[in-house]
Amino acid sequence: MKSIILPLTRDSNWQLLSETAARLTTKFEADVTGLFVKRDPKSAIPLLGEGLTAEMIQQMCNATEAEGQRYAGEAQTVFTAAMENAGVSVSEDTQVGGAHWRTVVGEVVDHVGRSARTADFAICERPAEKHSAQSEIFNDLVFRSGRSVLMVPDNGTIPSMNRMLVAWNGRAECARAVGGALPLLRKAKSVSVLQVGDLGEDRPAIDDIARYLMVHGIECTSIKEPAGKGSVGEAVYAKAQDIDADSIVIGAFSTARWRELLLGGVTRFLIENSDIPIYMSH
Repeated sequence: MKSIILPLTRDSNWQLLSETAARLTTKFEADVTGLFVKRDPKSAIPLLGEGLTAEMIQQMCNATEAEGQRYAGEAQTVFTAAMENAGVSVSEDTQVGGAHWRTVVGEVVDHVGRSARTADFAICERPAEKHSAQSEIFNDLVFRSGRSVLMVPDNGTIPSMNRMLVAWNGRAECARAVGGALPLLRKAKSVSVLQVGDLGEDRPAIDDIARYLMVHGIECTSIKEPAGKGSVGEAVYAKAQDIDADSIVIGAFSTARWRELLLGGVTRFLIENSDIPIYMSH
């Protein structure tokens, strides 16, 4: 796990995310890129309405550009300070190793998911309102990057990733998440694997994934819980709290996303309720 990307916008929690990235960069001696998405001043033009002169439109564009530059500069200052405090060197984007900073212009969907395709995983914060920048970053990373995502809750806690819980359901998304998390699992002090209910004969069960982890030199504790009256998401979160897990590994949206949005699901429940960082893959 040698490459991390941290997408940011003006609305991101720069301090929390930068400190999280700095801790993991140090832990894995990784290369990390802070990617700030600055709004294109021209995108404000259609919203300005009619009756404005060219000079007025230009002034609005100039103001938007200056505001974007200010936010990008402030975010970079926070990012750089977090890296330097963690002993991570900050260098030009063309160099390998340490921390780098890039500012791009446009929308989240123009840059975030695509840029994350050449990183081992991305860091983002818990989505806020449905159409917020945090939600846009989360969705673009999960559904368009093809990479794993570490979602950090907004409780101010910097993840340590020392006591990890794998919520195993035998589906491809979960297998992908476990594969991506192997470097994290190897460095964890304890790893537990949880299966809630029976998975059916067509999916590998908890013994299979436990053996897979052992093949990779990862000792784990297997926990099998019967399906209860509550949801699987509730069972996963309750067990994570019971064993004092500081991170959860899941497959993101293993069922159809529209079904999760309408009826609920493990991913949706944990995103909305968990105060524990979640490492996920779709």
